[in-house]
Amino acid sequence: MGHTGATSFGRDGKVPIPAFAISNPDADQIGRLQALGGPIRIRLESSAFYTQGAESQNVLAEIRGRYKPGEVVLIGAHLDSWDQGTGAADNGAGVAIIVAAAKLIANLPVRPKRTIRVVLFGAEEIDQPSATEDVLGGAAYLSAHAGDVGLHVAVNECDHGADRVYALSLPARATGSGFAEMCRRVLDPIGILLTEETPPDIGLDVEPIVRAGAPHFTLRGDRTKMFDAHHTPDDTFDKIDPIQLHQNVAAYAAVVWMIADSDVDFRKPFLKPKP
Repeated sequence: MGHTGATSFGRDGKVPIPAFAISNPDADQIGRLQALGGPIRIRLESSAFYTQGAESQNVLAEIRGRYKPGEVVLIGAHLDSWDQGTGAADNGAGVAIIVAAAKLIANLPVRPKRTIRVVLFGAEEIDQPSATEDVLGGAAYLSAHAGDVGLHVAVNECDHGADRVYALSLPARATGSGFAEMCRRVLDPIGILLTEETPPDIGLDVEPIVRAGAPHFTLRGDRTKMFDAHHTPDDTFDKIDPIQLHQNVAAYAAVVWMIADSDVDFRKPFLKPKP
């Protein structure tokens, strides 16, 4: 499905060939012209460039846990967007969802047992196709918290647009547990199924810390329409459905609260919190 993105060339000595991607609306237009018959000629111009030495930052905020402040439930989203659009779905929606969910939790009369850390990552869009550079948001977070990976009880990245959440995947150690059943009962009224599938879609920003050993959970959003506008000028606020956006916020607030206020340990046995 065509949309603008990143191109990576190997280092095998071959001459790189420039690549272009077009949006779905443009592809549909070409299809219509082709159906009319006759040759189609397309003129392509690229203004793509990469700025060396540009600076980006992660933004962090916390709701400190009342009993176990050293144990962290991390929810993240990336601040930057593709330059072709306003970034409403990718990833203004993700930022709005996790900030709104955290605010709902912060406004409760009692804080959860564990700390909730909201991380708005910088430079996600240039992480593609891999998040290996230390200067990028996810890798920079891991570098800053390399000694604290074992304190991360669960991590999540919200980067699926703003359409409804339809499934929750918990870390493997929670499968079939009483905690999983509690999640099922809470989420069923808002149309979210509990799946025993290993959480997919780690997300570029949390991928480094997940690979380092932190368990992750996934609230799986409906991406059926997301890539119609993804990385194009069509990624604008009018595409966001407020009802589905509110369902996302409700799902995140509920799941993050339950994880943060529980005593369930999703970590592998070798990941022990510091005393």
